[in-house]
Amino acid sequence: MVSTVAPVSDIPNASQTMKNWDIFKLQRKILLVFGLWPADRLVRRWYLKGLIAINLAALAICMVGEFLHGLYAYRDGNLSECIESICPTVARISGFLRMVFYLVNEAKIDQVLNNISKLLQDKHPRDNAICKQMTTLGQQFTFYLFLMMFFAACLYGVTPFCIMAYNWYQGQRPLVKLLPFKLALPFDSQNSYYFVLTTIFLNYASAPTITSQSGSDALFSGVCLYVYGQFQAIKLDLEALSATLDKGSLKGSVAETQRVTDELRRISKRHQQIIDLVAEVRTAFTPNVLLAYTATAIIMCIVCVAMLVVEGIYKLTYLPYAFAELTLLFLYSYSGTIIRDSSETLQTVAYDFPWYRFDRKTRHLIQMIMIRAQYGSNVDVPFFETSMASFSAIVRTASSYITLMKSFL
Repeated sequence: MVSTVAPVSDIPNASQTMKNWDIFKLQRKILLVFGLWPADRLVRRWYLKGLIAINLAALAICMVGEFLHGLYAYRDGNLSECIESICPTVARISGFLRMVFYLVNEAKIDQVLNNISKLLQDKHPRDNAICKQMTTLGQQFTFYLFLMMFFAACLYGVTPFCIMAYNWYQGQRPLVKLLPFKLALPFDSQNSYYFVLTTIFLNYASAPTITSQSGSDALFSGVCLYVYGQFQAIKLDLEALSATLDKGSLKGSVAETQRVTDELRRISKRHQQIIDLVAEVRTAFTPNVLLAYTATAIIMCIVCVAMLVVEGIYKLTYLPYAFAELTLLFLYSYSGTIIRDSSETLQTVAYDFPWYRFDRKTRHLIQMIMIRAQYGSNVDVPFFETSMASFSAIVRTASSYITLMKSFL
């Protein structure tokens, strides 16, 4: 009788999974708060699927309630109330769509992560230091981004209680109850029972709002940092190979030519793998990158206008919110810039290699590296070039819109 039991080596276990994703450890933890880690799509437990559904439903309920409240406030001519209501709505819409795009493109993102895992297993010893450096940088970016968004969410949750405590101290009776976010409700929020339940729900809804944005954007940034590190490793490989050549010889010996050719084949293969990986990253993350640029520009305008029209302590809640959104935009732009620059740098390094000392086969390998680097690699999306130039242009445009809006307020 033939056994149908799979080999033990083919069965993934928890330790293998954690080990494979150490490079994206913090991003994975944040996304699992939402319930969604693309690499777990084939083995996702039922309770994580339920968590994803609950979080998407919580975001949808808040989006509808806040939009309706803002619409009613606009009809009543209360601009301040309208902007305060709409401001978090745009962030929730952005987070909701980010996770929907993640679910739609989950197989593509999973393929990107699996390819990175394979490349990590086959990495050259020289890659260890660069990979460790890029991993540390990616984790730092993720931590500070999450910290800013978490601080903004905490201010939204704490501010109403500070105001209510002050009003109680001033003798306000009966005390007017304030919710963390302003939204239309089918019941009276001044009822103590409904107020407690609504407050708990709204504070919980902040969790999928910040994890959907910080986790997905930090994962993209971490992937781009890894790709940047690989381009840097290829550059170091070429420079190290060039340093081993006999400077006094005008023509390489047969043994040296064979050694150089074998090493260049390895470098050229690695270069092509990274270029293919960049193309996969661009395909998998295009909807999220496009959404991030579009939504962040809108959110920045609304947040800055809100800081102009709202009064009192509520102004403080928008400062970390604005910085967090600005950081999101910076991470996308910086990630695209370092990939483009590091890819194009290889052309100069390859040209400086003493290719003229070797045979046609060796020269062809160098030429292939130069041609690939000349075309460059990028993660650009329709309408936007992921670069620091785009970051600067969006910030300037948002500032112009804010100045224009201010003249009408």
